[in-house]
Amino acid sequence: MKGFKGFFLFLFLTAAALYAQPELSLVTVYPGNAIYSAFGHTAFRYVDKENNIDIIYNFGTFDFTDPEFVPKFVHGQLDYFLGVVKFKREFKNYTLAENRSVVEQKLNLTPEEVAKVYAFLANNALPENRYYKYDFIKDNCATRIQLVLDKTLGSDILYDQAAIAKIGEKSYRNYIRYHLKKSPWFDVGIQLALGMPLDQQVLPSGSFFLPALVHDIISGSTLSDGRPLVSSTEVLYRSTSDPITDPLSDPLFDSKKITPPFLLAVLLLAVELVFVYLGCIKKKLWAKKTLGFYEYTLVILNFLFGILIFYLCFISDHTATKENLNLLWCSPLSIIYLITFFTKGPGQKIFKWFSAFMAAMSIVFLLVLMIGLQSSCGAFIPLLVLYIILFGRRIIGFLDDKAAASI
Repeated sequence: MKGFKGFFLFLFLTAAALYAQPELSLVTVYPGNAIYSAFGHTAFRYVDKENNIDIIYNFGTFDFTDPEFVPKFVHGQLDYFLGVVKFKREFKNYTLAENRSVVEQKLNLTPEEVAKVYAFLANNALPENRYYKYDFIKDNCATRIQLVLDKTLGSDILYDQAAIAKIGEKSYRNYIRYHLKKSPWFDVGIQLALGMPLDQQVLPSGSFFLPALVHDIISGSTLSDGRPLVSSTEVLYRSTSDPITDPLSDPLFDSKKITPPFLLAVLLLAVELVFVYLGCIKKKLWAKKTLGFYEYTLVILNFLFGILIFYLCFISDHTATKENLNLLWCSPLSIIYLITFFTKGPGQKIFKWFSAFMAAMSIVFLLVLMIGLQSSCGAFIPLLVLYIILFGRRIIGFLDDKAAASI
């Protein structure tokens, strides 16, 4: 009888010891409805039940109250930092406030390995170490997961190469657009700002750039002694509005899908065609003057967006906005059109030559889209046709010099 008691006492003490051991998990928060949550989130969860610790190490924290938040963000110099908060608080925010799915992957680590990762995180959370320069693709909350694991466990982790290879079958832009399916207007802005580097297939070194991709890679990864890196996976909360989606198994963004921005672009093109017909073919003076106002407004928008693209491409520190061929058709050079629109004599020659140049650049960008040198969203196609007509019709004499200056 005493033997049985001793045996059960041994089991109890063993279970208690295992229960008391600190645990480390990877928490993936899936996209929400707000723009800032469109790409999801990922963080480490550290649990030490013996010391009543249950916290989240969150690399995706930034300060909204910073008076220079907007200029820093636009210029690519916004500081993100490693925040440490109680898990219950964050969980309530993600679930009750935002209705976002939350999945936890418990990492199959020894107490010594957990302690090593925890010490690294705690050191990085110190005020002098917690800040880093955010980069949309290369340095964010998701890529920081790989950085932590590499710095602490290094070669002991064997990442799932099959998942990494499958991720590499698509481009960075493909995955970005996948996450923007519910935000078509934001998608237009993002596609206008992103450059050619985003059209290359995802490199193995860059496959951790989105939380959902990190989840998939970690799921199939192992440790050098054969242990699976993840001991268990649990859905802590399932969104009532959106299922948990996986960009590796779900079809990616359908570029042929008709969206509100596409319909607006078609409407703008239709308005241009109607006024060109009435003003330039039917010779209705009111239509010709209205067309002048309409086109001048469109070129002002072209100029303003061109300034923004130029800034992001050549001045800002963002890496994802470099080498942006949208500058071919949406250009700061539109200021030449705006200035010479009202001129006479030699100024009208400049006006016509520049109009021909801009029409040609719009055609070139259409060819860029056709050969796949840089991808974009479908709404840009009717806009390109619109600007080809707007600039190109000066060449074939649909608008005489006097009418061009008679607004």
